Amino acid sequence: MSEETSNQFSSDLCLLILRVSAGVLMIHHGFEKLQDPAGFTSFIVDQYFSFLPFDHVLWTYLAAYTQIIGSVVLIFGIATRPAVIGLLSTMLFAMTFHLLDTGLQGAPFAVVEAHNYEFETSALYLFIFLVLAIAGPGSLSLSRIYRDRFPQPLQGFV
Repeated sequence: MSEETSNQFSSDLCLLILRVSAGVLMIHHGFEKLQDPAGFTSFIVDQYFSFLPFDHVLWTYLAAYTQIIGSVVLIFGIATRPAVIGLLSTMLFAMTFHLLDTGLQGAPFAVVEAHNYEFETSALYLFIFLVLAIAGPGSLSLSRIYRDRFPQPLQGFV
């Protein structure tokens, strides 16, 4: 195996690990919202995102299903870029909520009581999804395996 091939495989393996781990860890956030959509809507959407149009429970369901469906397709590497754009948008809202709720908490040098900043997890997810939006799924994904079956204009999105 040449060094270039080895480096490419290493990069693809890293993208696979990133995709699968982020998808597996993210999916429960969607299920969590479906456990009590009225509660999430009341405590988060109504209080921090009251400017959003339509019935606010719609936004809770939209976030939940984006996190569930987006995580599944991310794990398998199907339509990775559209999935991570949806997931990235949910993390923008999550990060905004945490920053509005608790602020920066003295980041990056303050030691906080809970040992992590409230916005930290959503920020990490956001950056993971940003990397995947830029890099794509890698060759160890279903979309790469079946890429030729998609029309040419769609191949960059799947």
